[in-house]
Amino acid sequence: MCYKTQEEDDDLAYFDCLPDALLLLIFNKLHDLKSLTNCLSVSKRFRSLVPFTDTIFISIPPLPKPSNTAASYINNTLRQVFHNLFLKPVRCFHRLMASPKSTTMSFDISCCHSNGVLRIFKEMKSLHLELPLHGAGELGSSNGATFLQWKADFGSNLRTCIIVGATSFQKCNTFSSSAIFSQRKEERVFMEETVLNDDELKLRVIWTISCLIAASTRQYLLKQILADNPNIPMLERVVISDANKQGMFSMGKEELVEMRNSIDTKQEASSSSMERSPIPEVNMKLWYLPMLDLPDSGYVMKRATLVLIRPVVDGMIENNSDDPLVGDEKPFSEAVREMIKVKKSYLMTMSSF
Repeated sequence: MCYKTQEEDDDLAYFDCLPDALLLLIFNKLHDLKSLTNCLSVSKRFRSLVPFTDTIFISIPPLPKPSNTAASYINNTLRQVFHNLFLKPVRCFHRLMASPKSTTMSFDISCCHSNGVLRIFKEMKSLHLELPLHGAGELGSSNGATFLQWKADFGSNLRTCIIVGATSFQKCNTFSSSAIFSQRKEERVFMEETVLNDDELKLRVIWTISCLIAASTRQYLLKQILADNPNIPMLERVVISDANKQGMFSMGKEELVEMRNSIDTKQEASSSSMERSPIPEVNMKLWYLPMLDLPDSGYVMKRATLVLIRPVVDGMIENNSDDPLVGDEKPFSEAVREMIKVKKSYLMTMSSF
């Protein structure tokens, strides 16, 4: 029965006419944690229904006074790693990647702790965390990458990572784009034979390790959240992205079960000072084009690079543009589908770090 009391305003009274199932649908569409938390104070009915929301989005705020220690350490680590990469064995990664004890995350995840507001959503099935911008800006901006995006799929360890990078990324003039794209098709065969020199190859390995460090840091963060919140067993999907949409970490239902089962047995093996999960030994397959036209997106990439990464235990990497990680986002997905057609590629193996 729909009713209205004098104590409640007209807008709130209309919600009394809606069934609980419809209100839950509205809350799931709302999904923002801050907004849902505010709804808890609206009425007793809202307070009783909000905890049954199964889709949650959390925009993680930065710490009030973030330290530059972590950012400077990562930059110094990358310089050291690639100074030694072609001079010394890759086992130097273990020594160089060990983070100092003073390294701390530059964002506030208090809402995800065991005593945080996240604990009330016991039927949560989908969780999306968005991290704030870190340091001075984008991940690859200090390493010569104008465009650098990645997607990673994890279980208890890394499963797949896809990276797309370019030293120049510009919007093509719409008036002349068709003619330009048509003209460059004839040049593509020649460009596919272009060979990366040592310096360019080192730069792309730097991009790769930067992205893998970012991805493994997010897995470590999720492992902490799952350990602190054992009361959300219905969780089926987790996405951790960032404010500038540079990287996306994702896990499905099976991967989450695998991670939960590994927490008790492997949590001690992960160094608490590192604040990231170890990266296993991986196979890398790299494609390169001096110029890549993206007609559907309307962009042009210079020195475009695609890197596919999988653990060595999973075997060699096969060309597959239908990988679910590719997705439908432009221009990332278009770049992957175009680059994977290139016949020439580079195969590498990177030791665990």
